[in-house]
Amino acid sequence: MKINKISAFILSLFLVLVACETEESIDITSPDASFTLLEPSISNINLNYNLPNNEAFTIVWNDQLTSGDSYMIELSPDALFESPTVIGSSTTDRFTMTVADFNSTVLGEGAAAFEPFTVFMRVTSGSEISNSVSFSVSSYSEAEPVITTPDSSFSLVLLETTPNDEAISVTWEDPDFGENSSVDVIYEVQFAEAGTDFAGAVTETATDMSFSSTHELFNETVLNAGLAAEEAGSLDIRVKATIEMDAGNMERFSEAVTITVTAYSVELAPVLYVVGAGAADAGWSWDTPVELPLQGTKYSGNINLVNDAFRFFTVNNDWGSGLNYPYYESVGYTIDSNLANAMDGDSNFQFVGTPGEYFIEIDTDAKTITLGPPVVGPNCNFDQLWLVGAGIVDTGWSWDTPVALPCTGNGTYSGNVALTNDAFRFFSVNNDWGTGTNYPTYEGNGYTIDSNFNNAMDGDSNFFFNGTPGTYFLTVDDINKTITLGPEQLQCDFEQLWMVGAGVVDAGWSWDTPVALPCTGAGVYSGSVALTNDAFRFFTVNNDWGTGINYPTYEADGYTIDSDLINAMDGDSNFFFNGTPGTYTVTVDTGNLTITVE
Repeated sequence: MKINKISAFILSLFLVLVACETEESIDITSPDASFTLLEPSISNINLNYNLPNNEAFTIVWNDQLTSGDSYMIELSPDALFESPTVIGSSTTDRFTMTVADFNSTVLGEGAAAFEPFTVFMRVTSGSEISNSVSFSVSSYSEAEPVITTPDSSFSLVLLETTPNDEAISVTWEDPDFGENSSVDVIYEVQFAEAGTDFAGAVTETATDMSFSSTHELFNETVLNAGLAAEEAGSLDIRVKATIEMDAGNMERFSEAVTITVTAYSVELAPVLYVVGAGAADAGWSWDTPVELPLQGTKYSGNINLVNDAFRFFTVNNDWGSGLNYPYYESVGYTIDSNLANAMDGDSNFQFVGTPGEYFIEIDTDAKTITLGPPVVGPNCNFDQLWLVGAGIVDTGWSWDTPVALPCTGNGTYSGNVALTNDAFRFFSVNNDWGTGTNYPTYEGNGYTIDSNFNNAMDGDSNFFFNGTPGTYFLTVDDINKTITLGPEQLQCDFEQLWMVGAGVVDAGWSWDTPVALPCTGAGVYSGSVALTNDAFRFFTVNNDWGTGINYPTYEADGYTIDSDLINAMDGDSNFFFNGTPGTYTVTVDTGNLTITVE
């Protein structure tokens, strides 16, 4: 049995071998060797300006054809690689590029900043070339804006007489951007004194890729940039381009262009002088010019006018400082209809109204020249200033008892004030918090402020009195721009005299609205009063009939009384006004024993 089994096995093996010889041969093969650039996991690349050193991309390949020790990476804007650019090399099977390098490369191939741009890449090694892969790339701008106008030869003299004419136009290009760019670029133009590296630059908003400015507006820009008025100065100009991004704004600056500019002065002269035959008290001579002092932004004063010509001047005895009718017209003033162009060769002002005394006001803020009835008495912007605050002993922070600082001269407010070490403020209108003027406002307007005052630094920047508490003579001079303290002036027996009676238009025989004559000097009570032909009396205490002083009392004390005032002979021997009804300055001088109506 064993022999038979062995024999059977040998036989079967023989048959198998014979069968194999009669079948076709079987070939076992391997894949062809290849050089393949693997498809990237991303196909859209947004290059981030704020991450220049990050990897922009990495490509990997499989090389079975070469020795693998030297590869060149090529980029092309077209799939056929008609003019490829070698962007790098590698000795491994991968290549990477930073954001900054790849951005420069893509822009060099013709991409427009912030617009999708397709590029193709492949790898070569000797004569072997891999397949290509493609990316859609959004690059960012690297080039700076370039100013096209003006250039460094540009010279400009700004003119006050052509305020609305165009003075300058700045234009520029932004080379990296194409016509289809959807990104918002914020353009601004910066101006600075040459050589300051734009440390104190004035920045102006631009429209598209241009900026223009008028003589008036650009003059302000030039002065704010640090150039001096009335002399040629060098001004640097550059363009700032900003693109707002979530990860941080992208800012680019053009190269600076330096131009020459002469600005005009906007400083107001302290006084305007009127000279000419039309100003009866002046004539065409500098011996007696009419002076109109500046108070705030207004020149004003009384002037006698006749039907002839005159001119304004900013400098005494300087014919070259004249300002004629066309000057004010050209800078936008509305001029009173009683004044016209004299058409006399110098284009002076011509007064064409009824000859007489007028109050003339040149408002440089509202740009008006107006004529009105003459002002009797001291001329100020307000009848008085009001003082309120804890630093004012008789007031506190309440409108119950504000302290008045009356107008005592042209542009001057003064009076005795009891002060303590606390804060206060000046107000132009009684019981109106909105009319307050604090320390920085006076300081900013060029006032020299007494050292006994400083900024309270209390949120409202009020005045703070830091001197020895007591009563002082406080003066606010709007013409010379000073706020001063002096010794208390024991001026009068009373803070004011009161006028009541039918002859005082604003009072009548009632204590509801008595007219006050404040103490304005040593023993002098003076103020503006509207008078009519009727009787009145002086009183030393408000609302106290028993303090009245009549005509015979003053007469008996030796007073010289104005001829417009007589004894009313009405039983109480009150005063009677027998002059022309109108507004006058009534002055009671207890030192010189006079009562005048002017």
